[in-house]
Amino acid sequence: MTNLIRNGEFCDAEYWSVAHPEHVQFNKGDCNITSPGYVSQEIIFPSAAEEEYVLSARMKTEPGFTACVTLTLHPSGKVLALPLENASNWQVLTDWTEAPPGTTGATVKLETKAETGVATSQFGSLALFKLEKKPSGNILGQIFAWWRSLFGARG
Repeated sequence: MTNLIRNGEFCDAEYWSVAHPEHVQFNKGDCNITSPGYVSQEIIFPSAAEEEYVLSARMKTEPGFTACVTLTLHPSGKVLALPLENASNWQVLTDWTEAPPGTTGATVKLETKAETGVATSQFGSLALFKLEKKPSGNILGQIFAWWRSLFGARG
């Protein structure tokens, strides 16, 4: 499987559009975002056919605040969100969505939802994959196990 998100390991700022650069910091392997900063990336899908995609994010945030990864499909505007609240230890969130026929791409956005300059969320990795078939049963558990086998549990 090929990750459709370029530089989802946050080695640097390459491929990411940064809003409020004073609130966004790229380290080797993660991205720290303080509100109101955010990063986003435009993704072009290989096909406009009806497809299924899985989105996975490894992130953590300060207690009382929310880290959020949002995938917005184009042109439909369909949204898949992975919100994480009150998690100061690394968590991996995974979910899937069906892209309606005619979907040509998406925008992925990472942000901290809090008052300006108050909280920082940390994003450690991000992946978007096209699924070969509709998930059934325990596919999310299998994806989670695969994801952890690749990136482990860094704390």
